[in-house]
Amino acid sequence: MNAPRVPMRWPAILGLLLGLPAASTLLSCLLLERERFAAAGVDFRLVFWPLATAWYAAQIAILARVLRANGWGWRDIGYGLGRRGTAWLVAGYLVFAGLLVALVESALAGTGMDAEALARLSDFADLSPADTAQRVLYVLMGLVAAPCEELVYRGFAINALRSRGWSAWLAVPAASIPFVFQHGLKSIDQFWWFLAWGLVFGAAFVLLRKLYANIVVHWLVILSAIAAILQALD
Repeated sequence: MNAPRVPMRWPAILGLLLGLPAASTLLSCLLLERERFAAAGVDFRLVFWPLATAWYAAQIAILARVLRANGWGWRDIGYGLGRRGTAWLVAGYLVFAGLLVALVESALAGTGMDAEALARLSDFADLSPADTAQRVLYVLMGLVAAPCEELVYRGFAINALRSRGWSAWLAVPAASIPFVFQHGLKSIDQFWWFLAWGLVFGAAFVLLRKLYANIVVHWLVILSAIAAILQALD
């Protein structure tokens, strides 16, 4: 895995790897207000997930500007699919996710579960969305979340640190720490879970040198929260 020829500036590296996780943690503070949303009769997830989706998209836009300002391109961080390849990648995700949601909807339709039972089922399956609207928003959030986190915390972080003379295997754990805090307050309780995934994804990127492979696997991890509903029905 070759480092880009033009070193990334340290202000850009620190700005992204410290600033983005800090902003994500601030956004996650809304999790502390879930009871207020419930008291107002508002579904918290239907508010939080669109906000998270918009923030993921904003992070990709910020990364694009940083790359241009430093003379880098998407290929310099391991993403070389181009617009057509990206369109096919996104289409593949939407088709797979759509089929998965349809399968879940069909399975739940035959259970006769009421809203309260579905809520308990969602708790059992951890992050699984509890109804159709939640599942659609969750899929849309996952569409942007996986590419964002792979572009920033694998493609950019590892290559940027390597451009400053760091070894690949030192850059991987260094990039995994801000990846943990990208997940905000949730990461405090699940620190080792997110750190382990950060190390796995980082090692995969160093070995495979193709960021799109990471994105696909990351999508599967995200969608497993929906598939977990099917396991709970067995």
